[in-house]
Amino acid sequence: MSRGTNLFIAFSISAVVWVITLFLSTGYVNEVAKSMPTYALILYFSYALFKVGGDLARLKDYPEEAESLQKEVQEAKRFYQQQGLKL
Repeated sequence: MSRGTNLFIAFSISAVVWVITLFLSTGYVNEVAKSMPTYALILYFSYALFKVGGDLARLKDYPEEAESLQKEVQEAKRFYQQQGLKL
């Protein structure tokens, strides 16, 4: 199955469980069930931020830029060592 199909199935099962829990529960469980979509959104956006941040930190999509950056770092180290700075 494709990634989209798996996501759709997981979302559908979660939605059905949430609706059943919302309508069949009482008291504290009902209050928790009402807030579950909010928690799901918070978790999703947290995951998205960490994923984007991790990709940026690794420069995963830009190997040429990563090499260029490493060369510039080496040049800067050599320059400052010639100026007498100990790194």
